[in-house]
Amino acid sequence: MVPILDLLTNCRKFGDRIALTVDGRDITYTALQAAVVEQAGRLSALMQPGDRLALLCSNSVEFIALSLAAEAIGVIRVPLNIKSTPGEIAVLLEDCAPTLVVYEAATQGLLSQAPSFTAMLAGDLSKPGASVATPSAPRAEDRCSITYTSGSTGKPKGVVLTHANWHYVFANMHIDRDIAEDDMLAFIGPLTHAGWSYLYAGLLRGARAAVFAAGDVESMLAFAATNDVTIITCVPTTLSRIVVQAGADHRLRRSLKWIGVGGAPTSPALLERAMAAFGRRIILNFGQTEAMMTCAFYDFAREPDRQDAAGFIGRPYIFSDIVIAGPDGQALARGQVGEICVRGAHTMLEYWRQPELTAKTYRDGFILTGDLGVEEEPGLFRIVGRAKDIIISGGFNIYPQEVESAVAALEGVDEVAVLGMPCEEWGEKVVCVFSTRDGQPKTADALRAVLKPQLGIKTPKVFHHMPALPKAATGKIDKKALKLWLEEKQ
Repeated sequence: MVPILDLLTNCRKFGDRIALTVDGRDITYTALQAAVVEQAGRLSALMQPGDRLALLCSNSVEFIALSLAAEAIGVIRVPLNIKSTPGEIAVLLEDCAPTLVVYEAATQGLLSQAPSFTAMLAGDLSKPGASVATPSAPRAEDRCSITYTSGSTGKPKGVVLTHANWHYVFANMHIDRDIAEDDMLAFIGPLTHAGWSYLYAGLLRGARAAVFAAGDVESMLAFAATNDVTIITCVPTTLSRIVVQAGADHRLRRSLKWIGVGGAPTSPALLERAMAAFGRRIILNFGQTEAMMTCAFYDFAREPDRQDAAGFIGRPYIFSDIVIAGPDGQALARGQVGEICVRGAHTMLEYWRQPELTAKTYRDGFILTGDLGVEEEPGLFRIVGRAKDIIISGGFNIYPQEVESAVAALEGVDEVAVLGMPCEEWGEKVVCVFSTRDGQPKTADALRAVLKPQLGIKTPKVFHHMPALPKAATGKIDKKALKLWLEEKQ
């Protein structure tokens, strides 16, 4: 149950088949194996099992090879998102205390506020004459990675997964998601987060992965115009760009097997546009950093046509268990709203050096996700929203996701975020921040007139138009930044 050992074995089997296409360069499985083994030997001369390797790299060959090499020698890999600020990077490095930080020329500036650690340019590890040692193989129970939560709603936390945890992430994907050796997966999100799960799962199967700079939809679509891309994964904001830019005659509309969407709610309006482009070849994925990627999924190709499908997180993966629990921890009956709790061998070992927080996050073996949901049918779950995001206005509980879906369905609306802000009269008032596809604002009166019959007391009291909503490092809408912006305007 150590995925890296399986991958290195499979590389020998897959041989000259193309494993990666990065920056226009094809890399075979044989070449990938050689690069990983070489880097593992060089890292072994610098680090011991259990040490942390912080990677401040783009979606590059170096990032992929070093990540796999770290796993191969029992070093804990710590991927850092290069869209973070120097201050955020400094906090993360202070927390994980790496033995080595590897950066690229373009990311060196992000270390400007970092504490003093041994740092090395990615290319220097491959220079002739660098020390090489014989690595030792990791065990399934060893710590494999520390992945930091995005920090969009609070202090970042380092989520620790073991090699065995990752084994079950990939087992879930291989059984419940259609990934085959003849697939070509395209990656336009940062490999520091969910994209890594898909990349690794594809490599284990002998598929080909085409990797692009994070957010580079244009380059991905140019590649897909001459290559049969079969699988894409992205956040909803990226899906919207793909739908707009992949015209009716684009090759992707014919070659695509499925597109996975996750990381944030997908509005009914966006789903409608996506299905107009790609049919029912869409899968909504529900996961958390703490329960990496594979909690539940909603595969439109396997489900009946439902008008409210956008709210579903779907059915649990094969090695995942979900219950809806009340505040007392007891499972609730179907149809009742409660906290979504997840159990499985893929859930985290711990938060890095935060045992008290780890204990609070687990209850009877279940991860408390902080998301509210309901079991609509046996084994079929719908999400309502984040518990901490509930707006209590005039004594009524208002779920932002419901309001966001209604606003997103209006003609011309692109991105939407709904937040609760302090209000003397109501306790909290519902505030909506939105962008439009043509960049032209809509008046509050016009929006309210359309929404009031549908939402009633949940209709936003205040509307703000922005050219584009701020994004966190993962590409999701940054509600923390929006809250600060709204506080400054009050």
